[in-house]
Amino acid sequence: MPAPVNHEFDLFVVHAPTDAAFVREYLLPALELPNHRVLLVDELPLGGLIVSEIDRGVSRSRYTVAVLSPAYLEDRWADFGEQLASHLSLKDTRVIPLRLVDCDFPHRLKARVALDFTRKDRWAWETARLRRLLCIPAKLVPHPPRPTRGRRWMTGLLAGAAAGASLTVASSVLWPKSPHSPPPPSDMIQFPAANIRLGVFVADSRPAECHALGAGEDCAVLDHPESVGETPVAAFDLDRFEVTNEEFAAWLNANVDLWTLAPHSIVSRRRAPATPLIRAEQCGDGLTVTPDQRAHVTAEAARWPVLCVSWYGANEYCSAHGKRLPLEAEWELAAKGAEGRPFPWGADLPREDGVAFNLRDALVVHPRAVGASPQDVSHEGVHDLGGNAAEWVDDRRGTPDEKTLRGGSLASLGPCHLLGSGCKRIAPDKCSKDVGFRCARGVFEPPLERRP
Repeated sequence: MPAPVNHEFDLFVVHAPTDAAFVREYLLPALELPNHRVLLVDELPLGGLIVSEIDRGVSRSRYTVAVLSPAYLEDRWADFGEQLASHLSLKDTRVIPLRLVDCDFPHRLKARVALDFTRKDRWAWETARLRRLLCIPAKLVPHPPRPTRGRRWMTGLLAGAAAGASLTVASSVLWPKSPHSPPPPSDMIQFPAANIRLGVFVADSRPAECHALGAGEDCAVLDHPESVGETPVAAFDLDRFEVTNEEFAAWLNANVDLWTLAPHSIVSRRRAPATPLIRAEQCGDGLTVTPDQRAHVTAEAARWPVLCVSWYGANEYCSAHGKRLPLEAEWELAAKGAEGRPFPWGADLPREDGVAFNLRDALVVHPRAVGASPQDVSHEGVHDLGGNAAEWVDDRRGTPDEKTLRGGSLASLGPCHLLGSGCKRIAPDKCSKDVGFRCARGVFEPPLERRP
């Protein structure tokens, strides 16, 4: 009997850009696989040969799911099905078609037993089948969102698709019609689906003195920005404010079974893996934890953003509140807008009385209350994206060793560190004195078509 293969990933998912919202906002959360165990098609290295990258993605993964829709057929991966089926033997069952919309697919994929997501009422059932295949314990998975008053859901392909007619509109068959998305709660701001050029600003808006920033602290594209294409971002809701000490302490006190107090006032998960959630010692006296496992905050610090929280702690908190960490593209869209402004508030350089930064050498080093920086408000109404706390995001880059921070913080030394392209990668278990987070959630609206 051959030895079992240890795959780097449990799942390799291939999809068209317009179906990214389904994959990221329904399928992956419903499966509950760790981020570093999932490989997405848009995480494959740029410049590689499609056939070679398909081969590598399949070889490194236990299973491969191809999300099939008309947009998939028109995407750069249109011939994926034929190439993939040719790569594998007829007896290899590791390739699983997922039919998102009924239409004509490559015949070699059509011959395989597929997951049927063409009907909303089957989503939970089909997700449970995939969970069983991946050996994920059974759980009630989220149902697809239901239509609200005044809103219609398309339930099948448009009957008028004549021979040779474009099928691009059918890729949104399972999504609510735009622009009528459900309104967000008062503490969140809704961003409609948009295209964003990651790392690129509107012409000549980035301050010239900021070109000296290194790649380790800035995600801007300075060389040949004209070559950067647009990335579609599905509609999402984003917290108006960073999560506060008061909110994080309330969550800890309501979930004492989740965590335990380790040496140096490190709050860690009680069950394996025992990852750190937050460090309460020597962190600005914003949040303290007593030996009887109670979290406390002072009246002054209650509205400060929670700091010294790890990526794991931020992720656990958001999940517990029915949300998630913002995707990196979502965070940059919120900070720059679709137009690509340099700072969340516009083109003006930040003032120290208007944004919480350059406080590293202050007599008393602590953040400001969330929403207390009058300049640090985006055009859409999101506060403190520029300063106060650097923020964890979910970049889904497939590595367990590093996660991404976006934005500047109270410790940023100059205005260039507050740009909408600011970024830094650190270990997910690191609890830094200027690092916090905010949460996001999807609204199941299809992203726009990618344009070159």
